[in-house]
Amino acid sequence: MRAAPLAVLALLALPAAAQAQGLPSSNLNSINNSLSQQSQTRQLRQQQQSDTANSRMQIRRNEMSRQNPTPAPAIVVPKR
Repeated sequence: MRAAPLAVLALLALPAAAQAQGLPSSNLNSINNSLSQQSQTRQLRQQQQSDTANSRMQIRRNEMSRQNPTPAPAIVVPKR
C-alpha cells in the first residue's frame, strides 16, 4: 500500500526533473549560438581589415613604382 504513493511521487518528479534539465540545456544552446555569431562577426571584421590593408599596400606599391612623368623641354620664345 505504501509503494503506490511513492510510485506516484516518483512519476510526478520525472517531468519536473526533465524540465529542470531542459532549461539549462536551452540556455547553453543560446550561449553557444551567441558565441558562434560573435566569432563569425569577429572573423568577418578581421577579414575586412586584412583586405583593406592589402588594398592600401597595393596602392602604395603602385604609386611608388609609377615613374614620374619627365618634364617637357622648356619652350623659349624668342624676343622680337
